[in-house]
Amino acid sequence: MPAAALSDSPECVHFVDDWDGILHETYGGDADRAVLDCARRLAADPAGEEAYAWTLGLVMMAAHIGRFSRKDVAAAALEALHATDRRLRDLPCAHRTHPYESDLDDRIDHFVDDLPLLTNGLAEDEDPDWEDDATKEQWLCPRDIAGYARVAVDIIAPGSVGGIPPRLPARDARRAEDLRSIVWDYPSAAVDPGQELSAYARNLVANPLGYHRAGLVVVLHAACWYAASGRIRDRRVLDTMVDALEAVLPGLGDASCAHGEGEHPEVGRDTAEQATVGIHLLSPGGRGVYRHWHREELETAPLEAWLCPAFLATIAREALDHLRTGRERLFGLRDTAHLDEVLVRPDGRLDVERLTHAVRFRCRDGQAAEDAGLWAARRFAAGPADPRERLVLLLVACWSVTSGEEPPPEAVHRDLRAILGGVRTAAAGAPAGETCPHGDAHPWDVLTELVDRRHFGFHEDPYGAHLNHLYAPGEYDTPERPFEPGAWGCPRHVGQRVRLALRVIEGGG
Repeated sequence: MPAAALSDSPECVHFVDDWDGILHETYGGDADRAVLDCARRLAADPAGEEAYAWTLGLVMMAAHIGRFSRKDVAAAALEALHATDRRLRDLPCAHRTHPYESDLDDRIDHFVDDLPLLTNGLAEDEDPDWEDDATKEQWLCPRDIAGYARVAVDIIAPGSVGGIPPRLPARDARRAEDLRSIVWDYPSAAVDPGQELSAYARNLVANPLGYHRAGLVVVLHAACWYAASGRIRDRRVLDTMVDALEAVLPGLGDASCAHGEGEHPEVGRDTAEQATVGIHLLSPGGRGVYRHWHREELETAPLEAWLCPAFLATIAREALDHLRTGRERLFGLRDTAHLDEVLVRPDGRLDVERLTHAVRFRCRDGQAAEDAGLWAARRFAAGPADPRERLVLLLVACWSVTSGEEPPPEAVHRDLRAILGGVRTAAAGAPAGETCPHGDAHPWDVLTELVDRRHFGFHEDPYGAHLNHLYAPGEYDTPERPFEPGAWGCPRHVGQRVRLALRVIEGGG
């Protein structure tokens, strides 16, 4: 199949830039019109002199076609590509290899530069701009063009054609990228982690014995730590993930295998890599790509080890236990009664230092800080007689909310919202008193400014030091910049703390 020089067809050179813009989603025109024009030109002469150009153009636009084009546009492209494949795939060829057999991702960004060079009349060694390791003759070989036609078909309609190198479907490549952003805890702007994880779980519930089982179990295991971390505020997401893993375990049964110790994949350390493998297990193309990885990187586990029922049962149970525990911690009834023995002295008074220490060092144990704040709120609601203790308990409860980077989980904020909401309601219904004499010099605001101006060591706790002294001035040293009890208990000051805590609980920051 002789090829006409692109210089004889200047419109092709123009189209290459358009196709590259569509490939990189920077094209400002009507992409479907460009696709249809290319497809119609190829369909008009599917084995002609310029078939290589229109075929490679559709390869460049294939990801867009499969994802965004109208059905009639995609159908026209597929029809033209199939026609080219039928006409060219069995023509005689003396080449041992062709460019289409290599990794498309390594080459496609160079199409915009290489395609115009294919028929410029210069041999490879005469063309200073030609850098590809294949010859131009290999690129223009009818079987190569037919191969690229099949590659484009597979991108548009994954799994519908054979005779091509294994390739992860474009939609799965996007899924892998989105899933990595979730488990890295930096979800992409367009990604809703709850919706994404729920979709994988629902697919497993719908068909717990199907082809996708292994990939979905691996994905849910990779994501279970994120899901149970508190980042997801909707219990239904964890419920669906639990349902999915409960549904898959009976089909795995008490599976045993011939794999020895250490022959199953190592999971849990690099959850992003594990999630990527899980996505590859969802399709024949992805599994083929993984087999190639394993041949190239011997330290990776073989594909069969990822598909092993005994391995899948083990990680399914591990993920299920983690999700159930996390669900109870985040959404169940949080029991704080055990803290009575820890935070109340034998004489009935608060161990205020332990209480404030738990909130201060939430970076070490977030649940302990949540429990301490909830315990303080519940004890406040129970109505201790000592007004100083009531004040400290209320301030600690508010502090436990405002000191975190995220709102507390439902298991904590259910009671906190009710208790603090009651305080806010009571304050709103109280008769107006005298003007607050403290102006902007309320204790918490002043301490916050102090902390912003000065560096405090990790073990220093200006807030805790003040609350300890407020509760028991005879037991704790007077802290820097002391305040009178009246300033701490000022209705305006307390009201500010309560309102801020409620805003955080309600997601307003």
